[in-house]
Amino acid sequence: MTEILLIRHARSSANASGVLAGRAKGVHLDDQGKEQSKRLAAALTNVPVTRLISSPLDRCMETARFIAIAHPKLSIEKNSDLIEMDYGSWSGQKLSVLAKRKEWKSIQGTPSLVRFPQGESFLEMNARVNQAITDIFVEHSRSKSRNVVAVFTHGDVIKAIIAHSLGLHLDAFQRIVVDPASVSILRQEGDSRFVISQNVRADGLEGLLGVRKSATTVGGGDGSSHKRVR
Repeated sequence: MTEILLIRHARSSANASGVLAGRAKGVHLDDQGKEQSKRLAAALTNVPVTRLISSPLDRCMETARFIAIAHPKLSIEKNSDLIEMDYGSWSGQKLSVLAKRKEWKSIQGTPSLVRFPQGESFLEMNARVNQAITDIFVEHSRSKSRNVVAVFTHGDVIKAIIAHSLGLHLDAFQRIVVDPASVSILRQEGDSRFVISQNVRADGLEGLLGVRKSATTVGGGDGSSHKRVR
């Protein structure tokens, strides 16, 4: 059995300022994001994580490093197929400004028809990230032991993976909420894949993963408008 923990990076400076970061450099966790990462690391301390895989962008790697401290035998593997969507010329702009553009309605309702100027289409992102997840499951498909793979990536990426895993059309993925520093869990048993949980915060993880207690918008949103989902 293989489980993938889809972990969205903790709050970044771009999340805090309402900016669509995309693949821009210099976007790091803010102080709240660092605290979120510490709480997440504590919740995952007794979880038998076997691999750490991350988008190469700083905000994901920084989140992953907090969890790596609790699992010192594991190194962080970078996977460029799990990188944030390429928002092209929209990258670095305020979401409040972008929401006034004529394309915004399509992004929210029919994203499968949208390509960002000088950037990626949602269909391309969807194919890229779901192939990466399938590849991880295939790598562990012959193992008889339990594998728990922590994947650190981005809001829209995780939403696309969850939608695909549930058999939903890509146009439904904007209905899925994925907050910063949240965990969504996929499980593969044989040829069957299950979504075990979605958008769980650190304080809801321990019981869900069966361990003893230890110490919507483009871009994924900043998590401020949604309460914890168990």
